[in-house]
Amino acid sequence: MYEKKKIAIIGGGISGLSAGVYACLHGFDAEVYESHHSVGGACTAWRRMGYEIDGCIHWMTGTKPDTPWYKLWETCGALSAETGVVNHEHITSCMDSRGRIYHLYSDIEKMEEELIRISPDDRKAVKQLIRRVKLFQKVRLPVEKPMDMMSILEKLKFFLPYVFTLSDLLSGMKISVADYVQRFRSPIIRQLLLGVAVDRRHVNTFFLAIACRTAGDGGWPLGGSLQMARRMQQRFESLGGKVFLNSRVDKIVIEQGRATGIRVHGETSLRPFDCIVPAMDMHALLHQLLDGNCSLPYYEKRFADREAYPLISAMQISFGVETDLSHRPHSLTLKPSRPLIAGGDKIAHVKIRHYACDPDFSPNGNTLVVIWFVNFAYDRWQALKEKSEEAYQLEKQRIADLMLAELQRAYPETNGRAHVIDVATPLTYHRFCNAYKGSYMSFLSRPGTMPECHRGVIDGISNLFLAGQWVFPDGGLPLALLSGKFAIQRLAKQFKEKP
Repeated sequence: MYEKKKIAIIGGGISGLSAGVYACLHGFDAEVYESHHSVGGACTAWRRMGYEIDGCIHWMTGTKPDTPWYKLWETCGALSAETGVVNHEHITSCMDSRGRIYHLYSDIEKMEEELIRISPDDRKAVKQLIRRVKLFQKVRLPVEKPMDMMSILEKLKFFLPYVFTLSDLLSGMKISVADYVQRFRSPIIRQLLLGVAVDRRHVNTFFLAIACRTAGDGGWPLGGSLQMARRMQQRFESLGGKVFLNSRVDKIVIEQGRATGIRVHGETSLRPFDCIVPAMDMHALLHQLLDGNCSLPYYEKRFADREAYPLISAMQISFGVETDLSHRPHSLTLKPSRPLIAGGDKIAHVKIRHYACDPDFSPNGNTLVVIWFVNFAYDRWQALKEKSEEAYQLEKQRIADLMLAELQRAYPETNGRAHVIDVATPLTYHRFCNAYKGSYMSFLSRPGTMPECHRGVIDGISNLFLAGQWVFPDGGLPLALLSGKFAIQRLAKQFKEKP
C-alpha cells in the first residue's frame, strides 16, 4: 500500500474538476483552488434581469451515450442518463436578402440533399464535402491515455486505421475554412458553412465539427454551462475532494527543482502539497505563479508569434425578448446589413442564437437571445478602456444598438419586444477567467501549422503536472476534460499507480 499523496489543483474549470475527479479515483487527496466565486472557469453563465446568459457551450462533443467522450463526461459527473440533451435539427441556418431561411441539417443525408437543392451547380463540391464529413466521423482521438504513455504497439494500433486517409488529413491542414468555402459557387452555401467554424482555422476543424454534429454527438446539455460545471463539482466532492472558492493562488513554491506547495492570496503561510496540478491560463501560470523563472520553448514560441498562433476571443451581446422564439431557427448566421467594426476588426458575419429550448433561461415565457461573433481586438479594447471608461461603455452601447437592429431584421416579431441585458467584450473574458488576451480557447490552428500537444510537464520541475486546454492546440471543453485525466495519469505513473 502506497502512502496517500496530497494534490493541489489550481483552477476550478472543467480541466481542474476533471483532474480532481480522477485524482480521487486514483486514491489521492485532492483540493481544488478557484479564484472565482463559482466553479466552471470559462464554462460559465451569469444572471441578468431574470435571464441566465450562457457564456460557453454552443454544442459539445460527447453528448451521445456509449461513446468514449460520453463515458469521460459521465465519469466526471457532467452527463448522465438524467441529463437532458438537445440535438437540434439544424447545425445552423442563414437568411438571404429577401428574408428567406436556409438550413444546414444535422442529418447528413438531408444536408446533402438540401445543399444540392440550394445550388445544383455545386453538386460536385457538395459530394466532396459529404465524403470528407463521413471520413471525419471515423476519426478518433486517444482518450484512454496520453501518447507519451503509450507503448509502440499501442501507437501503431491507434494510427493504423488512418494510413489510407493520411493524405486527406494532411491536405486539410494546409487550407483555411475561409479559402475552402470559396469552392462553392452559391453565396448561401458559403454563408451556411462559415457559420460552423472560425474562418481562420484550418479546414480539418470544420470537418470535425460537422462530423460530430451529424453523428449525433454534438448536442447541448440542458441547464447549460454552469449547471454542468456544478454537477462536476458535486461528483468531485462526493468522492472526498474539497473545493476552495474565492481562493486565488499567487505562487507555486519550487524548492530544489520540486513543486512543494502554494501560496493563496491573503495568506502569509504556505500550504504544502506533494504534487501541484495547474489547470489554468498558461500565460498566468508562467509569468505570475512561476515568476517567469522557467523556460518553456513550446509556449514562448506561440505567445511570441501571434500571427502563426492567434488567440481567439469574442463579443457576446445578450437580449431579453418578450416573446417565444421556439419556432425560429436556434442558430442563424447573418451578414450585417451595414459595415460592422468592433474594436477595429471588421466583422463579416454574426451568429444569432436563442435558448427557447430551455425555459429556465428566460422568465415568463420570454426568450434569451445572444448575438455572438469572433473578435481578435483585445489590445484595442484594452487601449480604449484605459483611455476612457466612458468611451469604452459608449462603444459597447453602439455595437449593442447595431446588433439589436440585426435581431429585429432577422426576427421582425422582436421589434419593440427586445432589450439589451448584457454586453461582453474580450476584456470580459479576461476579467472573469483571467484569460490571456481574452482568449476563450487555446492557440488557433492555422493552415500550415502542424497540431502539436504539450507533454504536460516542465523540465527541471518535478511533481508539477499541467492540465487545461492550453496543453492542446485549439483547446475547447472536451480537451480540457481530457487534460485533467491525462495530468493525473502522468502523476499516478510517477507514484507507480496504474494509469
